[in-house]
Amino acid sequence: MFELGNFQNHIREAARELARSEIRERAAEVDVSEAYPWDNVEKLKDAGFMGMTIPKEYGGRGLGYLDAVLVIEEMARCCGVTGRIVVEANMGAIGAIMKYGNEQQKRLAAELVLAGDKPAICITEPGAGSAATEMTTTAVKQGDRYVINGKKHWITGGGVSRLHLIFARVVENGEFKGIGGFIAVRDRDAGLKVGRREPAMGLRGIPETEILLEDLEVPAHMMVLPPEGVRRGFAGLMNAYNG
Repeated sequence: MFELGNFQNHIREAARELARSEIRERAAEVDVSEAYPWDNVEKLKDAGFMGMTIPKEYGGRGLGYLDAVLVIEEMARCCGVTGRIVVEANMGAIGAIMKYGNEQQKRLAAELVLAGDKPAICITEPGAGSAATEMTTTAVKQGDRYVINGKKHWITGGGVSRLHLIFARVVENGEFKGIGGFIAVRDRDAGLKVGRREPAMGLRGIPETEILLEDLEVPAHMMVLPPEGVRRGFAGLMNAYNG
C-alpha cells in the first residue's frame, strides 16, 4: 500500500492548518462577492505554495505534482477558489512552460508566478471548446514576430492573471504549420484585451472571461516550442499542460 513520506505529511499538515485557520472563514464571501482573493494569494505565497513545482534554479521549491496535489486537496476542502489558484500556480500553463520553454520564458514565468500570479491558459473558443484543434485564432509570422488575432472564452483568471499561454494556428508564408503556444503578459503586451465576464454557478471568485486578441505581437522567441516542432508539438504541449 502506498504511504506518504514524512515530508509529504508535513506539507499536507501545513496546508491543512493554513486552510482551516485562515482560508475557510472567507470562502463563502469570496464566492458571493465574485472578488478574487488576493489576500489568500499572499498567504499562499508566504507558505511557499505558489510555484512550488518550479525548479529551484528558477526560484521555486522543485517539488513534484504529488506535493502540489496534497496542498490543493486541503485548500479545496475549505475554499474551492483558493484550491483552483494552487492548481494553476503549479500545473497547467506553468508546467508546460517549465517543460518546453526556453530560458527567457522560464525565468519570466517563474518571476510572475512566484510573485503571486495565477497563469491563464487560452485554448477554448466560442466555436471550439473541447475540440481544440478546431480553433480559429491565428498566429501569422511577420519577420521576427507573430501577430495573433482571435477570441478565446471561458478563460480562467481573465482580468487577474498576467501570464497568458495562448494557443493559436501558426501560419508562415501563407501555410498552416500547426498549433503553437505563445507567451504574452497582460498590461504589458498591447493587443491582449479582457472581454466580458462569463456567468458562473460556482468558483465565482475567479473570473471566467473572454480574451480578445487584436493584432497581438509576440516575439518569435516567446513561442513555446517542444522538440517535435510546431507540426507535432501541440500534443506535447497539451500533455505537459495536463500534467
